[in-house]
Amino acid sequence: MSNDIVAFVNALLETEPGPARSVTLYIDTQGDAAAKFEVLLMIMTDILKRWYTPPISIRRLTELDLARLVGYYASFGYAFNLEVADAPRVLRHNNRDYVQESRLQDMKFKMADDGKLYTVSFSQLD
Repeated sequence: MSNDIVAFVNALLETEPGPARSVTLYIDTQGDAAAKFEVLLMIMTDILKRWYTPPISIRRLTELDLARLVGYYASFGYAFNLEVADAPRVLRHNNRDYVQESRLQDMKFKMADDGKLYTVSFSQLD
């Protein structure tokens, strides 16, 4: 599946984000919301790998790149949500908690970096 994601991201990034639902993304996860969540995370990671040199970190997202990322997700029918909170004492977070959720919009992926806690979530556009 990762080769499919790389090919999808390569095609996606050939142009600027289009209108909502203008790109078709088919994710065959057999109804498994956690698997869909992981695919959406892999797409985010692959996009960040294209935009930034290693080490890849979500804290490197500029406002412009965040807007582009939100636009790309909307183009294939998903809302990309990023929350940032001060968390000077958080060094790591258990990110397997999302598998306990049954709905995509309830799943969250958290990353601690440089005194901040970044929380990524997705939902399907209405």
